[in-house]
Amino acid sequence: MDMNVAHAPLYQGYIDERSTHHVRGWLRDLNNADARVEFEVVLPSFYGRERVLARGVADRFNDQLVHAGVGDGRYAFFVRFPKPLRQAASERVFVRPAGTAQRLELAPALRTVPPGNGPYQGFVDERSTRHVAGWVRDLSDPERRVEIELVLPRPDGEEILERCTANALCDDVLTALGSIEANYAFYRILPRALSEAERDALFVRVAGSAEPLALAPALRTAFEPIHHIAIDIVNNCNLRCPFCVYDYTGVNKTEFMTEATFDAFARLLPYVRDGNFWLSCLHEATMHPQLMAFIERVPLAYRKKIFFTTNLAKRMPDAYFTFLANCGASHVNISIESLRQDVYERMRKGARQPIFLENWDKLLAAFRAAPNPPKLRYNIMAYRSNLHEIPELVRVLLAEKMAWQTEVRHTFSQSHIQIEFQRAEFLTSAEWKWLEEALKEFPPAQVLQLWPPDGSGYETIREKPPEGVAENTDIEKISLDALKAIGIPRPFSIQAAWDGSIKAYSEKLLITYFKGNITQMDDPLAALLAL
Repeated sequence: MDMNVAHAPLYQGYIDERSTHHVRGWLRDLNNADARVEFEVVLPSFYGRERVLARGVADRFNDQLVHAGVGDGRYAFFVRFPKPLRQAASERVFVRPAGTAQRLELAPALRTVPPGNGPYQGFVDERSTRHVAGWVRDLSDPERRVEIELVLPRPDGEEILERCTANALCDDVLTALGSIEANYAFYRILPRALSEAERDALFVRVAGSAEPLALAPALRTAFEPIHHIAIDIVNNCNLRCPFCVYDYTGVNKTEFMTEATFDAFARLLPYVRDGNFWLSCLHEATMHPQLMAFIERVPLAYRKKIFFTTNLAKRMPDAYFTFLANCGASHVNISIESLRQDVYERMRKGARQPIFLENWDKLLAAFRAAPNPPKLRYNIMAYRSNLHEIPELVRVLLAEKMAWQTEVRHTFSQSHIQIEFQRAEFLTSAEWKWLEEALKEFPPAQVLQLWPPDGSGYETIREKPPEGVAENTDIEKISLDALKAIGIPRPFSIQAAWDGSIKAYSEKLLITYFKGNITQMDDPLAALLAL
């Protein structure tokens, strides 16, 4: 048998939508999955003659085809008629593979409503000179993914910059709709940079509709596709807190980020949201001797994007606090569990409360004297030792310690956290409920409460707890077809280490999209946007 002999085409497909204005469906060759089939849209007359309304190639992506197991999903077509047909004529329209007599069948759930005629819900959430983002859905058919147009008005008409389907996942949409299935989003890099006047004129509409999508009340106009960059400029901490999520067992040497590596990360500063360029995530930033020098390397216009977390347990010079108060950073997180010395020093193992209090007094004095200091947020881990102190501690922080926010949170369960500590300190469900009630007097915007999932306490944790939440650490573990179907949630986030290694990921989906090293990337933004 000659394996090189080509098989005759075996066509499969349906017309999913047919109206007076358009036809939509899909078509593929079962004997050649990689082929993209040419098609014709035909209107027959009552006298046996045929009028070809359109020709094209069925190569559009359709996420529903992927969900149905139809190859890579790139077999769809969409044709808008130059002029609307009469209803009777539209009902005679058929589609066939070019050069054949075979007609595609009508789908059992054939839609006959013209695009743009349904009740739509959605917003344009972001509109900059380089991109537009938002979401839209057809309330009459939640399974449908809506085609949209990016339109720029012109004196002589309209320029359609792009057409696409709103079928991607977006963190903001997941939050708004409360569903991981909410892939109604669009995030499009514009084909060219616009002027500010063009940006303000640009609008998005459902294809076939005359009404543009509404602008979100909190419309963002900056091009900031990265939600946050969590950088650690060191790999170590000066304390060994018993609840730390990082296992320092094998850390015997402190490594420091170089100026060149920091500068490589700083290239992404314009594209990160305010307050979300972290100089510490897992470790203690003040251990780096060049911390102040690194902040000074950032242009003043971008300082508002910086924040870091510190335990204030390392004695620092007065100049440090004066610098910090006037550096222009967004905010500083301070870790504190208790004002009682015994509880503080047990929870912050290796710290001495007199040093902490000395640093705290210096910091507050410097911040009170500064014209526009960074905001202060306090992080409090909740345990049995400090449970009943927390409400009063929050009150003191808000009233006396310049607290912009306080954050009361649970511990991410990790296998290296001693089981004896967990038994003694982790709160039960009833204790979490008591704390929630005790904090109700404070405004939610000022007192952030990060409770365990479903408010469940220690009694639900196994004796040997899991190492946090399972994560897809490699993009290869995810079906490429599935990834194409859901799209990359925007904005995505980046975690980075002292040596320049990075990963781009989604916090909501726990998916890692990309791994690399920032020092080896000529244009890191382009590489990340290529996702």
